[in-house]
Amino acid sequence: MLRKSLMINPMDSVVMVLEDAKKGDSVVTPKGTVTLVEDVEFAHKASISDMKKGQPVIKYGEEIGYLLKDVSAGSWIHVHNMGCDRGKI
Repeated sequence: MLRKSLMINPMDSVVMVLEDAKKGDSVVTPKGTVTLVEDVEFAHKASISDMKKGQPVIKYGEEIGYLLKDVSAGSWIHVHNMGCDRGKI
């Protein structure tokens, strides 16, 4: 099933899914269509390309964290695979 998404900035490496989506659903992004490799809930992030561990996650044109492991295009991006050092000192 085709699902809607929102990319805030053309530099973003993720999109926000605008409805609950299931593994195998397609998400239309400004950079092309991505097939989800896992379920993604409404308003959560999905990667738009294959990304490597340590690579920054870009949303709103800003780095919001970094990947804790390699992910494929269409992966759900959340605390299980993204770290963030903000507030940690």
